[in-house]
Amino acid sequence: MIVKIGAIFFLSLSIGILYRVPKALLFYGAVVGVTGWLTLQAILGLNGSIVIGCFVGSLVVALCSELLARRLRRPATIFLIPGFIPLVPGLEGYLTMLAMVRGNYLEGIEMAMRTVFMGGAIAMGIFVISTIVHTVSVLQTREEKQDAS
Repeated sequence: MIVKIGAIFFLSLSIGILYRVPKALLFYGAVVGVTGWLTLQAILGLNGSIVIGCFVGSLVVALCSELLARRLRRPATIFLIPGFIPLVPGLEGYLTMLAMVRGNYLEGIEMAMRTVFMGGAIAMGIFVISTIVHTVSVLQTREEKQDAS
């Protein structure tokens, strides 16, 4: 398990380097990636669905990214991109194509649907947290303007 965590850390770190995340922030992005992946593994360990695991993992990644963005006064995407990459269903996409090439169309369609649902769950988790944070920010700004009046 420690080897997997290390691999996920370096995967997220590498993605951060690839996307030119500032050097001082690479560590944070990698930790966000590990946190999201561990959340996914915890859901799977509780016999949860991989789609639910991706959704909850992306909620955690998005929340951590937004919190770090506020604390470090940087855009959330700096932490979000390296954070959600470990959740991306690469193996499932590969297995989908493999099943299709081998002529196992029913298995391929099943894997394709699972892959689409996983990707949608990741996107939905990020969307939910971003929307909540934006709404709270707008409400706080309105309150501050009303208090100043």
